[in-house]
Amino acid sequence: MWPWSHPTRSGYKGFLPWLNSRKFSVFYLVAIWVVLAVLGFAARRNCDEGPWQVVLQCDWSMWMAEFKTDFWHFMATSMTIPWIHNDFVHILFVTIFGFLFPVQSFEAQYGSKPTMLIYFSSYIFIALFNGSLFNTLVYYWPDIPLFSHAFSRAWMGGSVGIFALMGGLSYFSSKKWFLYGIVFVFELFNFFILGNNIYISFIHVTSSSYGWVVCWLWERSVQKKQAKLQAA
Repeated sequence: MWPWSHPTRSGYKGFLPWLNSRKFSVFYLVAIWVVLAVLGFAARRNCDEGPWQVVLQCDWSMWMAEFKTDFWHFMATSMTIPWIHNDFVHILFVTIFGFLFPVQSFEAQYGSKPTMLIYFSSYIFIALFNGSLFNTLVYYWPDIPLFSHAFSRAWMGGSVGIFALMGGLSYFSSKKWFLYGIVFVFELFNFFILGNNIYISFIHVTSSSYGWVVCWLWERSVQKKQAKLQAA
């Protein structure tokens, strides 16, 4: 859906109904640009050097090693990293290709609360899944750079939740595997053509899978409730 579209194609009768249909998407976009204006971009590495804004964002970015050394702080960062970004391309991708398309589209069709639940819970899932996975891998194979390099940088950004909602949209689509397949093609392009980080592609695909499964469970739950009401 386009940002100005109505799910039933009937249109909105004014600005406020439109805003109410996408209040989370609008709030998030305003918030991340305000955070950028106040704190600037976060650093991926060498976070102890620089002004207080860099150090603050460094402390509240996600570091894989903290899964073992400071677990609860590590989990707390799953709620702070969606709001900070590390460069202009990063925040533009989240704004234009993320929230102006899949996120606001999901919110307009399925509501703000489910959108926020899937968006933020995906960060908790990714933190637990990747934190346990990479710490286990580096414990048994510490000399393999593919595993150890995940610990050499800070992780942040709004794309995890975006891909979770893309997975949700693909599940509710009439062609369930089409949009999900686009995610794979996009990440292959990212990795082989643009030379993007393989960890990021892995996280995006994992997050999309999470969103797909959550929406499948959600639909099953709704169907069971409807069946009970009909049987009563």
